Amino acid sequence: MTDARRRSKFLSLVLRHEPQRIGIVLDSAGWTDVAGLLAACAAHGMAMTRDQLAEVVATSDKQRFALSDDGARIRANQGHSVDVELELAPATPPDVLYHGTADRFLDSIRAQGLVKQERHHVHLSATREVAIQVGARHGRPVVLVVRAAAMVAAGHAFYRSANGVWLVDHVPAAFLDFPADADTPERRARATIARETIAAIDAGGYTNARGERVAIAVAAAREGTVLHELDLVDRVAPVARHATRVAVTAETTVAAIARLGEPVGVLNFASARNPGGGFLGGAQAQEEALARSSALYSCLCAQPSHYERNRAHRSAIYLDLAVWSPEVPFFRDDAGGWLDGAIRASVITCAAPNAHALRQHGNVDVAELAAALERRAALVLAVAVHHRVDRLVLGAWGAGVFGNDPVHVARVFAAHLRGRFAGAFADVVFAVPDAAGANHRAFADTFAA
Repeated sequence: MTDARRRSKFLSLVLRHEPQRIGIVLDSAGWTDVAGLLAACAAHGMAMTRDQLAEVVATSDKQRFALSDDGARIRANQGHSVDVELELAPATPPDVLYHGTADRFLDSIRAQGLVKQERHHVHLSATREVAIQVGARHGRPVVLVVRAAAMVAAGHAFYRSANGVWLVDHVPAAFLDFPADADTPERRARATIARETIAAIDAGGYTNARGERVAIAVAAAREGTVLHELDLVDRVAPVARHATRVAVTAETTVAAIARLGEPVGVLNFASARNPGGGFLGGAQAQEEALARSSALYSCLCAQPSHYERNRAHRSAIYLDLAVWSPEVPFFRDDAGGWLDGAIRASVITCAAPNAHALRQHGNVDVAELAAALERRAALVLAVAVHHRVDRLVLGAWGAGVFGNDPVHVARVFAAHLRGRFAGAFADVVFAVPDAAGANHRAFADTFAA
């Protein structure tokens, strides 16, 4: 790495993320004094002259930095994780923009859209070429097309930084076009099923395989959908009313609902920032399967604050929030077939912390992650107790796209179910479909002990 490159990376670190590392202070707009910066850099092993600093600013490949007109102050143009206000005015973007990423992140993006994680904004490029360069930094590059004009029409605000990078708070998956080689027939089929599900909800019913008209009553579930916060854990008083039967099964959540019948409560392994995850675009994970099979998406849209608050929260730990949706009608099976009649299941929607995203940005605090899982699992169980759920379907929550250790997740639930929540439920089913997979083994081993 050249000396200029080393200086650029160091300046990115201290002007965007860790000014405290060298003892400098950024003002509310991200500016700091050049003389003080140079002295602090020298004291921390990165000495440079004013001319060398000016060279970094002038030659940065993405014009990452800006000097004030008098040359006395410097700041990063965008990409901050520290709290600054860049004072950018809303701007009208081109009809389409581009986002460069690596192919290994596509499943997460399909589930959540593009999220800003620790930064202030999602960064978008005006050209495909720049997006390819950005994606190549993270692995095999993939370019996503962002339908910016459609986002503006839907009320999303865009900004443009001083160096020409387009910024936005969040890009829902519905506004993304994925590469053609990722647009598989299976994904298109799932997206079609999602559209049919929404149409059936809007029409108030569907025709089953027998030719019978089946009504879907969604109003009560939607109106009863409420948001719970962590204080509920302290307010509930679980009572040991049962000798709880715990089962680990090789089935999906949708299959468990059909097998158990009414009444039953289920945990939705939720996206924190997008109702239904990426189900409208054909993504495939537990939440998407629930949304395709039921009226859950309609219910989740009734609690927009859950998603707005998580989008405003920069950490992929996410917030300690859960949504309760009572007696949601489920009317399709995992393959998209229409059920003979609707089955009602109450749904607890709660996002696990996103360990994968935290690792991606190099800021995993193992103790913080463990504490968040423990708190959030307690909240899930507290919501179930509060709403008098006796039979509960859980699973390998957060151990898929979110990358949490399934053994740890299983042990967290085991500790709660054998501790404060012992005897609170008659039946707890951990539906973990792949009997030969690591997730299933983790839960089977934990609850066999």
